[in-house]
Amino acid sequence: MRHALPRTTLMLLLATPVLFAAAQDPFQSKTTYSRAQAQARAIGNVSVVLRPSQLSFDFGGASRASLSPKGEWNVEARVHHNGLLCADYSVGVRFGIGRPGCSNVAWLTDVTYVTNQRQCNNATVEHSGGDVQPRLEDSFTQISCAERVTRCVGLCK
Repeated sequence: MRHALPRTTLMLLLATPVLFAAAQDPFQSKTTYSRAQAQARAIGNVSVVLRPSQLSFDFGGASRASLSPKGEWNVEARVHHNGLLCADYSVGVRFGIGRPGCSNVAWLTDVTYVTNQRQCNNATVEHSGGDVQPRLEDSFTQISCAERVTRCVGLCK
């Protein structure tokens, strides 16, 4: 029995880093992205120069965006978190000019994230936000696509 204590102690000492690493693994942060593209749909009165009063984009699943001729835009998205432990979610948008079906898109902007919500316990949260990008004003009549990007940092499932 004299050797049982040192052997047990040695095994615990050797196993501690492995146990500590396994315990830490769930808390290591990772980033994942969910993307959806949508074609532009003209909304409102069309003026003499065929300029709609707004462009609308439907990404499906209660996710949509709109863009005004002055570059003002907003996005709404319902984001679901799977799991009990928390993660941080952000929703952003970028706009571009492409072929029908949003193929071969030349993106005019980078993704601009306008929401940030911490979500836990299988929660579904409404994200809503917007921005103004005046440089979109010159290209407004040519914009045909938008991409909604949901970014998750943390325990994303």
